[in-house]
This record gives sequence, structure tokens and C-alpha cells, in this order.
Amino acid sequence: SIFYDLIPLLNPDLYFSGNLEFEKFYLSKLKKLRQLDGLLAISESSAYEANQHLDFNKSFVFNISSACDKSTFNTSRKIICSDSIKPILNETFLLYTGAGDSRKNLKGLLEAYSLLPQKLKHFKLILAGKLAIPEQELIDQWIQSYGIDSKNVIQTGYISDDDLVGLYRNCYLFVFPSFHEGFGLPLLEAMSCGAPVIGSRATSIPEVIGKS
Repeated sequence: SIFYDLIPLLNPDLYFSGNLEFEKFYLSKLKKLRQLDGLLAISESSAYEANQHLDFNKSFVFNISSACDKSTFNTSRKIICSDSIKPILNETFLLYTGAGDSRKNLKGLLEAYSLLPQKLKHFKLILAGKLAIPEQELIDQWIQSYGIDSKNVIQTGYISDDDLVGLYRNCYLFVFPSFHEGFGLPLLEAMSCGAPVIGSRATSIPEVIGKS
């Protein structure tokens, strides 16, 4: 089987608290994983998790890494961006795309953004992708608590691949501050589109952007 990560198991307070049905379902799937002959992990980090926390024989856990669709994410494909995204492309902006659960560390991202020196205050922060309403509300609270001008933080909601590629190609910097990833696919997508990237040193992220 392809093996992605053990994020819920290693962060039970975030993923199991008050959700007994999901916990029961998830743990039943882990039992089935232990019955397999081999695991194809998507990173060194996820292979390590399988070895450490599933007691899986290391000889049968293989890191096959991951990849993005280079026919979609590249620097040359002709794209047509939506009218809602086009104005952003004329701005100087930092970009994040991904989910909004707490391991993604959007609170830390907003805090760091609030601490930018005055000469960089013109940079917009774009949070691309669909976020749940409670996540949007938390982001709005953090924007207020850190004293950020709400006009400088743009939540796009769901966007098309063309819009995402346009944002990757035109961002000043792609930022990925996550605490835990199985691989970190947005980083690879961004780099494939020519974006400079920065990310945390956690779990698999250094594998994607370099370990120096």
C-alpha cells in the first residue's frame, strides 16, 4: 500500500478529541496496515513514522517520494486566470496554499507577517484555497489580534489550477510553515512553477526544499 503519514495518530488531541467514531475508524485502518506485506512511503519522514509507530519491518518499508503533475505545474503552460485573481497578480505578495487545520501553523504565519519591517508592509499575504468557516473565523481573529490591516490578507477560497499556477508564478515568496507533513506537495508545485519557497524544518519539508 501507499503510505502517506500518521498525522492523526501522532496528534490525537487535534484529530480524535470528541470524535470517537473517527478514532475508531482510523485505528481500524492502522490494524489493516500492519497486515500488509510492504509499504511505499511518500517521504523519508513518513517511512520513519511507519517504522517507529507501526512496528513495521524496515526491510519492507520503501521511500518512493512523491511528485506533482508537471503538465499542470510548470513555468510555460498557457493559463487563463479568473477575474478575481487577476488583480492580485499585479500586487507584490507572499503566498500560502493548503488546508487550515492547526498543524498548518497559519497562526504562526500571520504572527510572522505582522512582524515584517515597515519597508515590507506593502506585501500582501494571499491564503489560497478553500477553508472551512471556523478556520476563516479564526484567521479573522488572528488578523485582528496581531494588528494586521485586514485589506492586506486575502483569502481566495476555492481556486482553479490555472489560478493556482498564476499565483505560484507571480508570488514574491511561497511560504509553508506547517508543523507536520507526509510530503508537502504545495512546495513542489510552487517550485515547479518557478516560485522561491521557504518552509519549516519539520518532518518531510526539508526533503522537498533541501536540507541545507
